[in-house]
Amino acid sequence: MNMRALIGGIGPDWVLKPDVALPALRLGAVRVRVVAAALNRADLYMLTGTYSPKLKPGDVYPAGMEFAGVVETSSPLAPSMPVGTRVMGVTMGAFADYALCDPRMLLAIPDGMTFEQAACLPVALATEHDALVTQAGFVAGQSVLVVGGTTSIGLVAIQMAKALGASTVIATTTSSAKRGAMLAAGADVAINTASESLVEAVLAATDGKGVDITLDHLGGEQFGLLPAVTRTQGTIVNIGRLAGPVANLDLDQVSFRRQRLIGTTFSIRTPEELGEVCMALHASVMPALADGKFTPLIDSVYPVHAALEAANRLRDNAALGKILLSFADAPEQPVQRAPVHNFFGSIAQLGYVVKDIDASIAGFVRSGIGPWFLLRGVQPENFTYKGAPSAMAMDVAVANSGDIQIEIITPVNDAPSMYRDFLDAGREGLQHFAYWSRDYQALYERALAAGFSVGQEGQLGGPSGRFAYLETEHHAGTCVEISDLGGAKAALFDYVKKAAQHWDGSNAVIVIDPAMLASH
Repeated sequence: MNMRALIGGIGPDWVLKPDVALPALRLGAVRVRVVAAALNRADLYMLTGTYSPKLKPGDVYPAGMEFAGVVETSSPLAPSMPVGTRVMGVTMGAFADYALCDPRMLLAIPDGMTFEQAACLPVALATEHDALVTQAGFVAGQSVLVVGGTTSIGLVAIQMAKALGASTVIATTTSSAKRGAMLAAGADVAINTASESLVEAVLAATDGKGVDITLDHLGGEQFGLLPAVTRTQGTIVNIGRLAGPVANLDLDQVSFRRQRLIGTTFSIRTPEELGEVCMALHASVMPALADGKFTPLIDSVYPVHAALEAANRLRDNAALGKILLSFADAPEQPVQRAPVHNFFGSIAQLGYVVKDIDASIAGFVRSGIGPWFLLRGVQPENFTYKGAPSAMAMDVAVANSGDIQIEIITPVNDAPSMYRDFLDAGREGLQHFAYWSRDYQALYERALAAGFSVGQEGQLGGPSGRFAYLETEHHAGTCVEISDLGGAKAALFDYVKKAAQHWDGSNAVIVIDPAMLASH
């Protein structure tokens, strides 16, 4: 089953591919049928390889990052977004009929808002709230200057400052024709810096004190004026650099006025950090959005086959509001939905990787979990790490708490493994959760079909004791293990469970020979 998608990195502009495979399901992710997608400056920077160190010139990538659509396949990590929910969000590959999304970066579309309006908002809401509230520490009653107020995110910045209780919002433009848009967005004062003095106008509007917070979307030469229009102990946040990344700044003025200068970008933030930025919108921004305090401004809507025209309009700086691509004409396909809930079955084991297995066992024993069955120096058969053989050896201990098995692992040599990676990254604790199956091959194939890749695999106790660790992480360092429940391993696990049911607290650690697995 295929879809349309715009691909970057093939040439100077996106290339429309009509037969791209739908993004494979990934445990925890949400697949969305895209109805509308919005262009951002970052999309143009990606084409030139200047957006992120992670994306270099010549790298081929799925284009687009901002969209609105309908949940096509839900996720147990987003129970409030079942199939059919109208959502807007941020993800790579948004310029396509379908997009795979981290549920933390999705927002429900309020009633009464169109898909086109919603597609205008996710990047701007996240960017401006992060800059204004998280970075600058805005509180109601403060005054705000929005430099570059007629950029698409600048217009949202004006509305956000007003919605969150700013006393005065001042905004700038270099176009007399666009000045009215800032007033319509809620600006109390609109300044055309092409014909007015920025410093004189801002000081006149603030009784000579300057604003509490300046949100700058332009950078360039004008940035040097911003300390003069920001009050003593005020904050200046640079968000964009449309006028250039270089400025002539009087640091004496910044120092004497004890101002804070903050730079911000999303291009190098981790998925976890971006998720936190989006989640922060729920407390105050989403209620304001539902109350109609944001009115997205749409400049134009292009069909997907006219994406080059849309990109050129953005390059020409002629737009007032968002430029959109429409995917509404895509036929709804009867997608075969893999069951996401209990995708692999039920969790059977929680696996901890630690530096000191004996100390960890003692901690669990104090919590009433035992007895522990400890195997020293275990070397799995046919063990590979990222496809290459590895002579990894480990100490392993298992015990049950009810129906859940607890496993503790300490690697005892430096041979490569995901356990060693976990410890070398400075982590200790929960490294994996495991699913067991008596039809391991079917489970293995289902994982690969869903887009997982194998980080390490091997076997214990012969061919019926296979296991694989999947590289997809659900929290930092935590992954999924799938395991064959057969042969000697199944017998051991059954014995461990029964021992826990009748444990009286004595004989807390039972050391067994790893050879028992092979000889059973």
